[in-house]
Amino acid sequence: MSVLKGPVRFRFRVAEEDVDVLIQGDAEWVNALREEIGLLDVGWVQPMAATGRTFQEQEEPDTDDEESIEADGEEPVLLQSDAVVELPGPPPDPSRIPTVRRIIGEMDLDAEMEKLGIEHPRSPTAEELADLISEMDEPEPIMSQVSTDPIAEAWLQRLMRIAVRKFGVTALPISVIDSAACEQLERSGTELELWLEGMWRLGKLVKVHGGDRFGYGPNPRWLEAD
Repeated sequence: MSVLKGPVRFRFRVAEEDVDVLIQGDAEWVNALREEIGLLDVGWVQPMAATGRTFQEQEEPDTDDEESIEADGEEPVLLQSDAVVELPGPPPDPSRIPTVRRIIGEMDLDAEMEKLGIEHPRSPTAEELADLISEMDEPEPIMSQVSTDPIAEAWLQRLMRIAVRKFGVTALPISVIDSAACEQLERSGTELELWLEGMWRLGKLVKVHGGDRFGYGPNPRWLEAD
């Protein structure tokens, strides 16, 4: 059995009894602690950094003479008796890794998003929304929540889903909602504004202020409700 020096790792496992012991530190301290807790004759010890100048002490009973041990963050090492067998190939050379430097703020986010196929969020026009919603069948009325107009609320929910998922916006101006879905919502102008205000007071919509006008966006819970 070879004498270990320097930093080592001791490991002892018994899967059937859910035992997993890991001790790392100086070889003398690790062996003293193993003797103190009665683990001097079990488990295995290996150097923290495997080199050709260091030997490993294998103490795991009932194992083959050749055993592969893979340490955390280290390359697998083949143990043959007590000697470390060097792995084939040249040692790593960090100087051969290319260095990539970027100036902070230099990256064009729009161009990088386009490369990944991610569309830049933009506010949809009322015509775009009207075309999309006109192609849909009449939705099922919302029955999971109290509603003064379950069918109109279901149409508004669809409109908001299109705005969020297709265009990436979180709110729409009242004028856009009016022009895009006044027929489906069966209300327009002041009547639509009062109805949207009521939806906001019920917590189903959020109100977004922008300059001299404001719009409404969906509450996430309401948007996913059926």
